[in-house]
Amino acid sequence: MAEHVKLRAEMEKFYEVVEEVQFQSGPEVTRLFTELNGMVSAFTKALEAHSKREEEGLFPITARRLGENDRTIEVMEFEHEKAEQHLQDFLTEAERAGANLSEDEAQSIAIHAEQAYATLTQHFAKEEKNLFPLAETLLTGDEKDELEQLMRR
Repeated sequence: MAEHVKLRAEMEKFYEVVEEVQFQSGPEVTRLFTELNGMVSAFTKALEAHSKREEEGLFPITARRLGENDRTIEVMEFEHEKAEQHLQDFLTEAERAGANLSEDEAQSIAIHAEQAYATLTQHFAKEEKNLFPLAETLLTGDEKDELEQLMRR
């Protein structure tokens, strides 16, 4: 949960720049896009580390306690993939456009960061309102200890 606070703060910062890219014009757009590219790159690395801890710790430990027909973890994993794909699309297209990026290209590519923001905002809310309380209720003390050990790595 503490990681969500930090990630959400980083998301809010890059989303502010996305909005600036979308609504500015002229050379300011490419300057802002360069700033956004750095922010998204750093955020992507932080998110990957967070997602890995969830996918290797929280998700499988919780899945053991859920019924065979429960799709909670499957949905969470899908949302991880979706958000990561939006971020990767942003980074790939930004790299492809290179230094000669036009204003239109910058605004078009920024949409991927906007989509990642929307996906992750909803995803974090689902985890915080549903998955985390579910895990707190379902997991035994030993499983919580196991999860804590995995999250520290």
